[in-house]
Amino acid sequence: MHKIKVEQNSVHLKSEEVFLTSFLDSLKLYVIGEVYCAINNFQNQSLEVYLEENSHLTLEFFLEVENSKNKIKINTEANSQLDLHYACLYSKENELIVENNVSKDNNRNILLFRLVEKNGSLTVKAVGKIEKNTKNNAYLEDIKAITTNENHLKIMPDLKVSSNLVLASHNATIGPVDREALFYLESKGLDKKAASTLIKEGFLKGVINEEVFKN
Repeated sequence: MHKIKVEQNSVHLKSEEVFLTSFLDSLKLYVIGEVYCAINNFQNQSLEVYLEENSHLTLEFFLEVENSKNKIKINTEANSQLDLHYACLYSKENELIVENNVSKDNNRNILLFRLVEKNGSLTVKAVGKIEKNTKNNAYLEDIKAITTNENHLKIMPDLKVSSNLVLASHNATIGPVDREALFYLESKGLDKKAASTLIKEGFLKGVINEEVFKN
């Protein structure tokens, strides 16, 4: 895997593994073939992805944001696969907008979000659109969050499915740190704060390739 410091508004990736850093307010990402892309700096930025036919993109975010408004837009061609893994620790007031447009056949899109409140609020607007007359598409959107106050997190799903020949679903789970897991770690000698921190870290890292973000 190699690191790319982005200083322009478009990047073309072809069958490679990359770590993107320091891109501008907006970036267009063009993907051909089998691509793994990791991002750990995404604050008040916009990313638009174009996934070409017969391509597979694994796109992973591991972030800590504060007073941020981020936007991700995905466009997919036929016979493509998308695995989007978004892990985020948030503070103060934040917004995340995700748009996924499926207008071709034989696509598989899986979007996994793991969100942890540090001390703040987050609004997630998840827009999925599957066009009419498309077929053999699978679309899964799964959002899980740990928060001290459910009112601090707003999830606004907008999944529009205009075809009967697809599998599509949206799941959302919001709650505090798991009490049984907390009790178990405390029984092993950790204090409550350390146990809670460990659970939150594991929750976020459960959907990403942790080794990538260590380097």
